[in-house]
Amino acid sequence: MKFLPTILLILSNFFVTIPSVFAVTVIDSAMTIVSLESYKCVKNFGYERAIIRGYFESYCGNPGGDIDNTFVQSYTNAVNAGFTYIDVYMFPCTGIPQCCGQEPAPKCVATNFACKTPQEQVNQLVQMINNTKINGGQDIIVQTIWLDVETDPTSNNWPATNTALNQQTLQDFKFALDGTMWNWGIYARPNDWATITGDINWVLDSNRPLWVANFDNIINVTENFTPFGGWMVPTGKQYKGTDYFCCLCEDGTGSQLSCNSCFVNPGPCCYGFDRSIF
Repeated sequence: MKFLPTILLILSNFFVTIPSVFAVTVIDSAMTIVSLESYKCVKNFGYERAIIRGYFESYCGNPGGDIDNTFVQSYTNAVNAGFTYIDVYMFPCTGIPQCCGQEPAPKCVATNFACKTPQEQVNQLVQMINNTKINGGQDIIVQTIWLDVETDPTSNNWPATNTALNQQTLQDFKFALDGTMWNWGIYARPNDWATITGDINWVLDSNRPLWVANFDNIINVTENFTPFGGWMVPTGKQYKGTDYFCCLCEDGTGSQLSCNSCFVNPGPCCYGFDRSIF
């Protein structure tokens, strides 16, 4: 989910609505506020659900996990655009990142990348949501917290050489999330699950909803699903990777249908969305 939200299927330059609920997800590495106008654009295309990153992992010169400081404004914009079903996802800190190419090695080595404990990370996210008001006093309400379980070389997370530690870390996150009494689920794909836990059939909590990543471009939740982790069917499916559309600034400038210029000239209103269906 390296940058996560088209609710519509593009066929020969036409948008065709699909009679299902789609998830709009903000690309997690963007750390960019999605504008109100962009959320309005997405809503007008038929999306009914928004999933916004609230916590990010450790990578490059960033410390070991923290609140995504773009979450509150993106959430506010989604609410004001008419979204009533909004989830949050957290990309947890579970490793020590590699030095980035642009960083001097001494600086990277000297930086403290130690991850907070799973309990501290979950507490930080929940407290931020509980203690934040929007629009002059409105509570932030999220339907589900999604724990993003995937490998990411830039954050050097989930050490493949210690799957027993990874299993314990996942159990610690489960304990922390269970303690919130909030709805929560897992975002993962079979290959990552097998690599991280050492066993594709290892079960954390198959009673929790699964949002599976399977970029087959097929708008069907169960098609091409490989059972893993005790899940026999997923709750949701991310079926297409990063797509650029509804790139609108607050003043309405930009493009609704395509943002091809984002690839060569990224700007403040260049958003990448992954397509999902629930």
